[in-house]
Amino acid sequence: MRANYTVDWRAWYEERLCTAEGAAATVRSGDHVIFPPVHGSPQFVSALVARKDQLRGVQVRGLALPAPEIMTPEASEAFWYQDQFGNAYSRPGLEARVIDYQPFWLVGGHKGIDAGREEAWEIDLAQITTSPPNEKGFVCVGPNVWDSVPVARRAKRVAAAMNPLIGETFGDTWLHVTEIDHFFLDERPMAVLPPDYDKADEGLAHYTNTLVKDGDTVQIGTGSHTTGMVHHGLFKGRQELSYFGELTVQGLVPLVEQGVFTGRTSALHPGRFVATLIGNTPAERAKVYGNRMFEAYSIEYLLDPRNVAKNENIVAINGGLGVDFSGQIAVYTIGPRIYAGIGGHLAFAIGAYLAPKGRYVCVTPSTAQKGTMSTITPQFAAGQVVSIPREIADTVVTEYGIARLLGKSVRQRAEELISVAHPDFRAELRKAARGLFYP
Repeated sequence: MRANYTVDWRAWYEERLCTAEGAAATVRSGDHVIFPPVHGSPQFVSALVARKDQLRGVQVRGLALPAPEIMTPEASEAFWYQDQFGNAYSRPGLEARVIDYQPFWLVGGHKGIDAGREEAWEIDLAQITTSPPNEKGFVCVGPNVWDSVPVARRAKRVAAAMNPLIGETFGDTWLHVTEIDHFFLDERPMAVLPPDYDKADEGLAHYTNTLVKDGDTVQIGTGSHTTGMVHHGLFKGRQELSYFGELTVQGLVPLVEQGVFTGRTSALHPGRFVATLIGNTPAERAKVYGNRMFEAYSIEYLLDPRNVAKNENIVAINGGLGVDFSGQIAVYTIGPRIYAGIGGHLAFAIGAYLAPKGRYVCVTPSTAQKGTMSTITPQFAAGQVVSIPREIADTVVTEYGIARLLGKSVRQRAEELISVAHPDFRAELRKAARGLFYP
């Protein structure tokens, strides 16, 4: 819906102010409903699920939606939930085949609609989370954009959960109230995940630190080790860094205050720290609100590899679950089983590969399953989804060192990877390499 600045915005807003139940009551059987990442309101979802006996075939898509009640056998006739990122809420439903999975590259996620494809699905309702209106009739999505603003402008109807805890931010974070159809109050506090450091994180941080140079532009992905890497000094001793990323992990915002990230060398946003989600605790968010140093933009801009590549010396740091000898990387499945999602990993790997001096770094601890298996493997098992092709293999880091794969043969790559594998597995990996690549 386009903004209409000619109407009385206060009257528009007051006429559309309702409850979560009232907004959920507008959903009809067969509708397509979308929840941008971290925007889904538990109140709205609960009100929607309460109508399961009245609805049939509502297609619901979401990324990390904290709503297990919509992913149950009891709700499956009313709602066809298509998960876009495996997580603790959705894994049980995925493994039980109660819900579906949509392979989802964050950039270009709405190409079908924009291209007028017959297979595209219309967005009947988008549910987003915003601030209450300001004195000029605008609401802000805060430092949590993702595709909320672009989705709202593509949707037939938009329901906004207004949270007074959301402050004003800079970038592409605003909508006019006339672009929204339903408003309800949702004062939920920000969810904060406690850091969970791993013994491998210190080694991962040490080796990756040597790959980051003063003046570089950096991106770091979310995962079970990246927060620990920041905690253990990933950027220790570095100066004049810029940030152009999908999101932040806990500990990055304080590095702006400490002068590590200044943005002065940024090619696209000089003097700014740029991401689609900024701040991982209430204290970090408080420093982002009203601060021009921070700008939040949609994933359609930030995850476009063409834009990533404009950062000439970007270092893209993302976590992987496994690497095979040829340089193929598994990011979000264990065999065929969904564990997470591709997120921005592929976009930044491609963008960094295309950047003139860019480097794509995949970080992974050397072992998994409590040390019982190597994350470096000769070949992936049948059913394993390959997220990053070997053609753009670049740099792999474990707690034992750096494997430099760019431009190397499969024999050379195997040797590099074995050198950073856990010592307990190196002998059997060498034996496997001889069998695969030598006469």
